[in-house]
Amino acid sequence: MNETPNGTTPVVTDKVRVRMAPSPTGFLHIGGARTALFNWLFAKHHNGTFILRIDDTDTARSTDESMHEIYTALQWLGLAWDEGCDKGGPYGPYVQSERKAIYDGYVTQLLESGNAYHCYCTPEELEEIREQARADKQTRSYDGRCQYLTSEAVDRFVAEGRKPTVRIKMPDTPILVDDLVLGSRNIDPATLEDEVIVRSNGMPNYNLTSIIDDAEMQITHVIRGTEHLNNTPKQIAIANALGLAVPQFAHIPLVLDNGGRKLSKRHHGDLVAVNRYREQGYLREAMLNFVARLGWSYDDKQEIFSVDELIEKFDLARVGKSGSVFDIKKLEWLNSHYINQLSLSARTDAVIPFWQAADLIDSTEKRDWLENIVAAVGERLTTLQDIIPQTRYFFTDEFAYDPKAVKKWWGGSEEKRGKTSEILTHLGQILEEVPSFDVETVEAAIWKYTDENDIKRVAAMQALRIALTGTSFGPSLFDIVILLGKDEVLKRIPKAIAHL
Repeated sequence: MNETPNGTTPVVTDKVRVRMAPSPTGFLHIGGARTALFNWLFAKHHNGTFILRIDDTDTARSTDESMHEIYTALQWLGLAWDEGCDKGGPYGPYVQSERKAIYDGYVTQLLESGNAYHCYCTPEELEEIREQARADKQTRSYDGRCQYLTSEAVDRFVAEGRKPTVRIKMPDTPILVDDLVLGSRNIDPATLEDEVIVRSNGMPNYNLTSIIDDAEMQITHVIRGTEHLNNTPKQIAIANALGLAVPQFAHIPLVLDNGGRKLSKRHHGDLVAVNRYREQGYLREAMLNFVARLGWSYDDKQEIFSVDELIEKFDLARVGKSGSVFDIKKLEWLNSHYINQLSLSARTDAVIPFWQAADLIDSTEKRDWLENIVAAVGERLTTLQDIIPQTRYFFTDEFAYDPKAVKKWWGGSEEKRGKTSEILTHLGQILEEVPSFDVETVEAAIWKYTDENDIKRVAAMQALRIALTGTSFGPSLFDIVILLGKDEVLKRIPKAIAHL
């Protein structure tokens, strides 16, 4: 096999080596997270190596902020990489913008071997060529004319100040794409045009850098979305022209919305941003479980997988060929499941940052009280962020009374409001006089009052609940009363009566 311009001879290692190669032009997309997860699981399953490589040759759009967003999302998911720009490794640098000298060496090799050529066509000329190709119903939109330029023509173009691109010369024979998910197929060379591999500003393009880095970094398997499928034969052609080893490809299906449209940043906004779910209080385990099932299944029955189970069971043979639907309801169900699997202490630890972010607490000095609030909420949390609307009233009496609840339980008529005020007045007196402020004593005293005065228990309970919380649903009313404490309850009841 040919020696590369970097001075190494590419070989196929017996050890699995896979990579995630995001472009830092925005947040990490759900589809990107799924690609990272599948690569990570494949590496872990085979005791291989997972590499994080940054494909930032799109210098106009790449930003440090996006790089940070991607790192943060991957770290939250727990997808630790074995090699990368922050960890080092034997095949660095792992950022493409730092590897230009390497690419330049390969481009020189392609030009000298006749497998690539300079293209001096202007944008206007290229558009004319495309229009003619459309008129002639040609599959190629570039006719390869610049590979036949005379030296005189080149000198003239250079004198005009034209900056050439570099195009790879595509082969005239079919290209075999052997895909571990989609199967094998031969690509007709007539469908492939001589691709630009170096822009006029000297920066290499994705298809060149990607396959060179895969070879240099000894990547054995490229697991990525089907949106890259059209790039694969071009990359194989470049690798063959350079004498580089070609990795095994596995193209995984697109992630779709409920309407069957590709889930994208453009059409779905931050719905597809991984960090959005972290900020809203989704658990890492739920997200990993959910994302793993986007296109992969074990037996069409099991829905819930631990991370260890995913590593043990993951197999590319079980990845489907068709698109998978992003079902937010399933993610919510999984997240609720994983939240409820947490111990009370761990669940409290998880929600404390959300209370703090909402300025409801500034310390955890009342740890037992906080745990009791979480226990009272029970299994009502879909996300950790839900703790805010479900418990805000424990920390402040500055809340609005829900209009629908007020109308239903406090009454729309003056007579009904008067009756509610009377009930609340008596309940306040009862709670002030109870000998012991605990659940059993409070409950017994309130039921004694309602039963002796022929008042429906639910009416009294809901009247008091709205007075204390502003809403008609939530934890047990008696848990709320005890957690608020006698002084706070007796302060809120007159405030509700005044509102009535």
